[in-house]
Amino acid sequence: MKKIVSYFLLCLVLLSCTSIEKKKNIKNVEEFYKIYAQRKDVKQLMGFYTDNNPKWVDAVSQSLLEGKNIILDMYENSWNDKNFKKHQDYPESVTIKEIVSNDSIVAVSGQYNPYYYKDKLIHSMKFTSWFYFDKEGKIKKQIEWMQYTMNDLKDIINFKQNAEIN
Repeated sequence: MKKIVSYFLLCLVLLSCTSIEKKKNIKNVEEFYKIYAQRKDVKQLMGFYTDNNPKWVDAVSQSLLEGKNIILDMYENSWNDKNFKKHQDYPESVTIKEIVSNDSIVAVSGQYNPYYYKDKLIHSMKFTSWFYFDKEGKIKKQIEWMQYTMNDLKDIINFKQNAEIN
């Protein structure tokens, strides 16, 4: 009987540890998107990434960014682009629809809200992101699945084909 009770207690402890990690990672992702949605503090956003060679992947375009400085450059170039203007009805650049998690992976679905680029309206775009966390609760890999428009997909294909030729 003591063995059964001990085993049961051990299972509870292990499950609670997993639950703690899961909640911590979900909280990190929620905080990540609060900062991301404002597009103001890229240094704070980068605090969510591990220092140990994090990876950022656009699964559709098959783009891979490796290393914290490379990911930082991507965010800085995007956020500092003077051609980008927030839509007056959407003060935040993203809306999160759903978050699901286990102890080391968080999946997020949402949409990039409408915005203007070079004064042209860019409509909302759905996305799914997968965040892989290390033991310290830092992002070690982020995979983005974006629902690009057909024109964007054509541009991605043309760019990839031209890059292979050159």
